Parts: sequence; structure tokens; C-alpha cells
Amino acid sequence: MEQKPKLTVSGYRGIWGKDLNEKIAFEYALAFARMIKRHGDVNNKKVLVGRDARKTGMDILKAVEAALLKEDLKMEYVGIIPTPSVLLLVKKLFGRGGIIITASHNPKEYNGLKFVMDSGLFTIQKEVEEIEEIRKNLTDDEKKYTENKESAIKEIDNKKYRDIHISEILKHIKATPILNKKFRVALDPINSAGSKITEDFLKKLGCEVYVINGEQSGEFAHEPEPIQKNLKDIGKTVLKNKADIGFAQDPDADRLVVINEHGEVLSEEYTLALAVKNVLSKKKSDIAVNMSTSRMCEDIVESFGKEIYRTKIGEANVVEKMLEINASVGGEGNGGVIFKEVHPCRDSLTGIGLILELLAKEEEPVSVIVEHLPKYIMKKDKVPFSTSLDMVYWKLKNEFHDASINTLDGVRFDWSDLSWIHVRPSNTEPIIRIIGEAKTEERIETLFNKVRLTLEAK
Repeated sequence: MEQKPKLTVSGYRGIWGKDLNEKIAFEYALAFARMIKRHGDVNNKKVLVGRDARKTGMDILKAVEAALLKEDLKMEYVGIIPTPSVLLLVKKLFGRGGIIITASHNPKEYNGLKFVMDSGLFTIQKEVEEIEEIRKNLTDDEKKYTENKESAIKEIDNKKYRDIHISEILKHIKATPILNKKFRVALDPINSAGSKITEDFLKKLGCEVYVINGEQSGEFAHEPEPIQKNLKDIGKTVLKNKADIGFAQDPDADRLVVINEHGEVLSEEYTLALAVKNVLSKKKSDIAVNMSTSRMCEDIVESFGKEIYRTKIGEANVVEKMLEINASVGGEGNGGVIFKEVHPCRDSLTGIGLILELLAKEEEPVSVIVEHLPKYIMKKDKVPFSTSLDMVYWKLKNEFHDASINTLDGVRFDWSDLSWIHVRPSNTEPIIRIIGEAKTEERIETLFNKVRLTLEAK
């Protein structure tokens, strides 16, 4: 049974020409426009719209413009720019809301939409439900989309918008120690939203930058999810240029992966752990992370005498909890660093700033700093599913009856030896994700084999 794409707190994503086209984009943008008109300043008509570099982005942009015009709202196009930049700009430039045209880390055949409230935060569950309800009730007449052949939209030089984001990060990190180090940095922004702004930012910090895949062409040079197996070339770039560190981003530049000075691509889980270690060394605070994030962060937080709170998957869920508990930092183990002082959203540029600050402060190479972090073996897998999720969970609960069980999001099993397994459907793909961690390779392999056998059992 194929899972149909749906609007979630992570937005709407679909394969272009199959689950997403101009008409679907128009309907969702129209429903969002009507929703924000029910909230906030009735005299404010400005909606900021940005996108990643996917080639279908301009087609969607025209549909979004038509939807906003239909609702008497004014689109301010901020260009090809990171998702976190748009969130920050909505807040800083007093937008009524924002729309980001991106499919984030999904493969190149996808595109999508993310919706932003006037707070500069993504829509949460109740707002998502309101958008869906409005869309469901659109009449056939209201759903009609005709491309405006006279549309004057064109690509822009968005330096003024990029500079706002960069300036905000520089206010909240200690730039002088980084400037003094003159770090050599390799960068792979995958020919997308991070391509100009990240190099600008690194140069502001006095870094010598070696960029691969630095155009905003939307031609992804490798699979876009920033994980170890997709990032071979950036490791070679680090070695070739004797860089101190390397960074890789996903297409909308909200996720970040670190490459050490030996050219080794680190697990994306280390990104958040390094950022948390730095932030808590300056200001102790509780933190929030999602249910699939490594226990490394838990151990780091406990070493500072603070608490960790776990949430459902989805950036909006983590942010909501961070604001509730007044956490300075939090995020997701997929390379998503959230530093509230800059803006409460996943932000690869902020992650870069925090990690370079840590590097300058510790005066040790990346490999040594990582060596001192808590050690776990994490395994991640994904499988298509064609059966009832309730049945899957029931079978797993019977298999893992010796574990403590958390059903906040899918089902997570925890054992007293600090191993754990989390099984849940993806918010963005028709798959089940399996993520787990243990102190030894043998233990995590045993747990994963049991999950696979349970899922395969008829």
C-alpha cells in the first residue's frame, strides 16, 4: 500500500509531475494564505518567499505568487536562500508569513512547500490541520490555476537578505578567536541554497574556503541527504587542501555534516553533539532533541547537570518544546542544530559558527574533540512498508517485552544497557525508519536483526 504524501509539520513534499505540480502548489499556497489572514496583523500583506535551487522551483514560485495575489497578499521574493534564512527574515522584516519552496534532503525529482507563521516559526500541528481543512473545502472554481504569462518574477541578487542572516549569527558567537585561527575550511553546499551565503559567512570569519559544488544550479552532484555514504568528494577536498575541517549541507541548508581534518566524514549525529557541547560550556540549559537523536547529547547534558527532553520527529516539535522549557540549544541528530539565540530553527550556518567557535576555544583538531565525546554505535535503516503500522508495533512490543516502551512517535524501546531502537513512519517518504544505538556493534546488530525478522514475518 503506497503512502500518499501529506502536509505535516515538515511541510508538503512530492515527486514533481506525480504528487506535486503547479495546481497542487497553488491550492496549498492559497489555503495557507487564507489561514494566515485569520491570524496576525490584518493590515500586513507581506509574505516572504524563498527557495532552494531545484529546477522546478520557479514553476512553483509562479503558482505561489498567483495564490497570494488571489488573497490580496503581496509576495516579497528573497531568492535562492537557505530555509533558516527565510524563517529569520520573516521575523526580522515583519512578514505576515513565509513560504519556502524546497524538498530539503529528498532526491532531485522531489520538490515541496514549507509554511512559516509571522513568528518566524514553522506551522505546528493545529495550523497544519487548519490549512488542510481550508484546502479540502476549496470549490472547483477556487482551485483553478492559470499561469500568469506576464509574471515579472526573475532570479535576484539577494545579498541584502543573506547579510541579515550572517549578521545575526555574528552577534551570538565569539568571532575574534575564529578570525585569529584563520581556519582552512572545505565546503560542499551541493549546488543549492547554501552556495553563496555559506562562503560569504566563512570569509567573514577569516576562513580560507575551498568550495566544491558551489553553484546555485540545482544540479545535485551526489544524493542530497547529507550522510556519510553520499559525501565522498568533500573528504578528498579536505585532504587535498589540508583543511582544518569540512562542512556539507543539504539542498535547503538547514542540515550540516562535519568532516574532520583527516577527510573522514563524521556521522551527522556528531554535528548536534559538538554544538551542544559548545553552547552548554557557555550557558547551562536544559535541551530538547527528537526521539531518534543519539544518546551522546543526553550524556553531554547530564555532565552539565541539566535535563534533556525528547520530542516527536519534526523540527517544529523540537522548537515547540525548546520554547516551552526555555532551552538555549536543541535539535535533531540528522545534522539539525537549533540555537535559539540566533533563531529557533535548524540552521547549518549557525551550526558552522558554533563548531568553529568550539574548535578555536579547544585548540584541538576536530578528530581529538570528537574522540572525547561519549561513544555509541548508531545504525539507521529504512524499509518500504505495505502492512498495518499498528500490526508492526504490536509484533515489536511482543518481541521486545523486556524493554521500556515509548509510543510518542511510532514506538521506541529502551534497555538498561543504554541501547535503544526507534521505529516510525517517515514524515516525508513512503518508508518506515529504523534507528537505534548501543555500546557495541554486536548489540545493535542483534537488535536490528530482530526488527527486520519481525517486519518480514507474515
